[in-house]
Amino acid sequence: MKQLYSYLIFILLIVPSVYAQDKGDVPWQKKADFKAEEGNILEDILWLEENPIATSTNDTKVMSEYVLNWLTHTPYLSVTFDEVFLEGLSNNKHYKFAEKFRITYLFGKSYYVITHQDAVEEAAASARGIRGMVKVYQELKKVDPSVKNRILEKYSRLVKSAKVEDYARLQLKKVAVDPYE
Repeated sequence: MKQLYSYLIFILLIVPSVYAQDKGDVPWQKKADFKAEEGNILEDILWLEENPIATSTNDTKVMSEYVLNWLTHTPYLSVTFDEVFLEGLSNNKHYKFAEKFRITYLFGKSYYVITHQDAVEEAAASARGIRGMVKVYQELKKVDPSVKNRILEKYSRLVKSAKVEDYARLQLKKVAVDPYE
């Protein structure tokens, strides 16, 4: 598993950011500044899941960059990126929506971590990331049939049958590494 920080740095270097990357230039300086913004970040994540397609009246890219910037600089949150839930999506060079679902998973998992800061349960956080991907997948399928993907279809069935958290727990156990090996 990779730490969110290293992944976000990679993304922020690729995507032109609205804000400067230097911590001194972000609009949040103290923990209280970040805490004050949590509600807006949560709303933005939910909005992005409901509205995954940019239109002339919204700019999902700018909003995504803002959320990524906040997550990158937040001094009190740590979100791990679980590649196991994106296998077959992110390593598929022909699937044009792969990066969208990487970000969606990350935002969904971050939503859980923000709302459960005192007691983060990794499987539940991962399940929230998957639920976010399914929500975006359903919205994109309405507009673009090329979004169809067997892994996302599987996740849709898991969400529908309320088995996504059990699945996440099982997958995380499979990839858990014994530090003494």
